[in-house]
Amino acid sequence: MKFQQIRSATVKIEYAGKTFLVDPWLTRQHMSGCFAVMPLLVAMNRKGDPRKKPVIDHSATWKVADPRHTWIMVPRCPLPMPVKEINRGVDYYLCTHVHMDHIGLSPSGKGCERMDKRIPIFAQSQQDADYLAYSGMKNVRVLWKVARLGDMELIKVKAVHGTEKPCGDASGYIFRAPGEKTLYLCGDTVWCPEVKETIEQYRPQVIITNNCAAVLQDYGRLIMDDADLYEVYKAAPDAAIIASHMDNVPHATLTRKTLREKLAARGIGQAILIPEDGESYEF
Repeated sequence: MKFQQIRSATVKIEYAGKTFLVDPWLTRQHMSGCFAVMPLLVAMNRKGDPRKKPVIDHSATWKVADPRHTWIMVPRCPLPMPVKEINRGVDYYLCTHVHMDHIGLSPSGKGCERMDKRIPIFAQSQQDADYLAYSGMKNVRVLWKVARLGDMELIKVKAVHGTEKPCGDASGYIFRAPGEKTLYLCGDTVWCPEVKETIEQYRPQVIITNNCAAVLQDYGRLIMDDADLYEVYKAAPDAAIIASHMDNVPHATLTRKTLREKLAARGIGQAILIPEDGESYEF
């Protein structure tokens, strides 16, 4: 198994002879807009008559905790390599959920910007699949529970995307195959009974968490912070744990630097991998 951090939640995973690009936010730096215009972009996600219900609407009340962050353009950082290189060799895209920072929202209101539209993409639901098809993807597959790809299984598991209430649906995924370590891609979730149960059931040897502790007013904290990560560590102390989804969105409350400091204070600073963009690990 090989893991490569691309940017934010976008990671490249080589597993059981197949290459997955997860949550491909390949938009150029600063070209996905900002929270101030997000409702407008969502309103543009319509087929034909603008009075119709949007193909997907996940930002009804996106209010950042700090108003100064409303106008920060995203993605905040550039890609660490050319997009052609990122897409090279990819067998499947995996969209954990349709949010701007996971599927490359463009100024047109459509997603999947700079993705190879011919590559098969897995979606968590029919609603997400419809949006991906509307955005130009030619081979969209809904992963209802388990996808069997040769010898490997890709299993959808539950995620809770907010401490106050879920900011839309989100999912995590288990990768497992003979001769490979079991991988748990947590996706956008906080620590919750569902994550604990997934760890207990599948006993993953590698875990990828999304960890910038992003916050929105109406939903609370959307993904893990250092306290959540400490719970993951206690639940799977022998697993290799990778903290992803860092340093790219304006509503984040942790950076790589502050996460390292907080984990060191908890005594697990050396136990957690926090990759820079472009960095790779093999397991």
